[in-house]
Amino acid sequence: MLNQSSRRKSFIDSSIKTARKYGFLGIDLFWLWPNTTSDMYNMGILLDEWRTAIESESRSSDEQKLILAMALHYSPDYKSVTYPIESMKRNLDWGHVVAYEYHHPIKENVTGAHAALYDPSSKSNTNYANSKESSVGAAASGKAETDDGSMSYKYIKWYTRSYGAKVLYYSTYVVNYCVIGATWIGYDDVEAIRTKIAYAKEKKLLGYNVFLVTNDDNYTLSQSGRCC
Repeated sequence: MLNQSSRRKSFIDSSIKTARKYGFLGIDLFWLWPNTTSDMYNMGILLDEWRTAIESESRSSDEQKLILAMALHYSPDYKSVTYPIESMKRNLDWGHVVAYEYHHPIKENVTGAHAALYDPSSKSNTNYANSKESSVGAAASGKAETDDGSMSYKYIKWYTRSYGAKVLYYSTYVVNYCVIGATWIGYDDVEAIRTKIAYAKEKKLLGYNVFLVTNDDNYTLSQSGRCC
């Protein structure tokens, strides 16, 4: 689609039409992940054309302009290619930074905070030498609890209740974790969510993006930010 002007136009027109049909306020591009120089170059063209189409549609329909947003890798450089930063600055209303999957159980043999707010080793290039044996950075082996290593919050809460597991909060990384026998589970519970929301407000970010709400447990996480 990206490489051909006619296909980009069809994609853009259909996205605007769909957004209007269902009363959406905008459009969010969620592409994980563009990984070639050609992808990035053509993405810049797509965003230019998309913004032009949104502006034109708003003028001709007398409707409020649709918001144009996009999911972004947490680093502007990804697999030796770079996002079209200038095009993004011109055309996007905001970007959703995908702040998870920093670590993955099927790719690594140590425990890791997959959505850590802070990581003291990322700039200093140190390991987790001061961590306890079962904490973040401890050696890990064996299969993940699920095929892809992911668990919903609802499932984690049921799982920990079933085993009477003690859940710990690790403020260094802003994550929660627990150990059940040989199983280590890292995730975001109420403490982590509240801290991350407070961080977003402190940095005056436009908001935060949740993936995904249906994994919540009786709206526990959804309501945890009210106090922040």
